[in-house]
Formats: sequence, C-alpha cells, structure tokens
Amino acid sequence: MTPSCTAVAKALYERVIDGEIFAVSSPRVAEMEKLLENIFRIVNISLVNELAMLCERMKIDMWEVIEAAKTKPFGFMPFYPGPGLGGHCVPLDPFYLSWKAKEYGFTTQFIELAGQVNDAMPAHVVGRCMEALNDRGKALKGAKVLLLGMAYKRDIDDLRESAALKVARLLVERGAILSYHDPYIPEFDRDGIALKSVSLTPATLAAQDLVVITAGHSNVDYQAVVKHAPLIFDARNATKGISSPKVVRLGAG
Repeated sequence: MTPSCTAVAKALYERVIDGEIFAVSSPRVAEMEKLLENIFRIVNISLVNELAMLCERMKIDMWEVIEAAKTKPFGFMPFYPGPGLGGHCVPLDPFYLSWKAKEYGFTTQFIELAGQVNDAMPAHVVGRCMEALNDRGKALKGAKVLLLGMAYKRDIDDLRESAALKVARLLVERGAILSYHDPYIPEFDRDGIALKSVSLTPATLAAQDLVVITAGHSNVDYQAVVKHAPLIFDARNATKGISSPKVVRLGAG
C-alpha cells in the first residue's frame, strides 16, 4: 500500500515475468485496470454476438464481415461470436464492478446490457439447433446430439463457466440424447449431467442426428466431422473453408 511496497513488488515481478512491469499509483487503480480489460472484452463480444444474430436474419455471413473489417489497419480489433462466455474472468469480474457501482448510485449500463446479450447465447444456439433439425424433419426431443468441445474455449482443459455446459443442460432439458467429445476433458459431472468423452470415430459421428461445435479445438479433424456427421451446427466457425449443405453456422443465414 506504500511506494516502498510497490517498488518491492515491481522488483519481484521483474525477476519472474518477461516484459516491462508497469506500476500504478494504488491497488484500486490496478484492480480497475483489470476490470477494464475484462469489460472491454465482454462488451465487444456481446456486440459481435448481437450482430451475428442480426446477420442470421439478414442472410449475411458475420464471419466474412469480421474478416473484411480486420483488413482496416487501425481502429478495429476483431472479436468473434460464440455460444456464450466462459472462464473465470470475463463472465464474472465485470459484474462485480456492476454490483459495486450501485454503492455509488451508479448503473453500469454497458456491462449489464453485455451480460444480457451473452447470457442469451446458449439458448440461441439451442434454438438454431432445433431449427436445423426441424428443417430436416427431425425433432430435438429424442435426437442424438454430440457436443464437440466442453471447454470454454479452444485448446484448453478449463470448464469454468463454460457455455458448452449451459448448452448441454438446455439440450437435455429439451429431450436430446446427449454425448460429447473433448480431448482435453475426459469426463465431467455438472448440473446433474455426468458424461464421459466418446471417441470421435466415423461410426460415432454417423450415429448422431446433430453435432454441435462448441469449442473449436484445433486438434479435431473437421473435414472428417463434416464427411461423416449428417448435420453440423458450428458455433465457432471451426469448419471455415469447408462447404457443405450439412453445415449450419452461428452468425450466418
């Protein structure tokens, strides 16, 4: 809490962390800085999620829109749609500040609106899955659905606040026969759902009514997924560059 404490902490971090260590004037500033980072992310993720839902209605590919916007050399940072937020920071920390702000008679409208948009994404994904099955004469109730990825983002083994867990619960509540594959998470037991990861074989894929890509792990052969699965809902654009009438994408009409 003193300048001497700051100097000692800075000296320690300079020994163990590569790169410049930036000291601020107080722990309050440091905590608000961390919150700003997470709020920046949640607000921008909610923006692209909202536009992705609009693009579905307008028959525009949101992923192509983002790729085009990325070509601007300044003033734009790409964020991507998905089935919802996950992890231990972005879905939680901003709402600590939203709660704290009320002590000061202040409402953080951007944070709360971002939360509403992102909280709605798992249900939106399940709704799109129902539509995709319905278009092929199938009901979600009784359908065999495989979630491809339970982690909250690609190439990690972290389940904390994973949107895939929320999608899984909604699918089970609607009568789907659920299974999953995740090379990083061999099993899970959450919210009354206990499952073990199944092997991603051609036979497993062919036996499903729907495969939902919820994490987009880079060590999955998506060409094989599209080849063998009868229907795919891609919430992560993991099948980018693969053209097939069997693939339905979040953010694309």
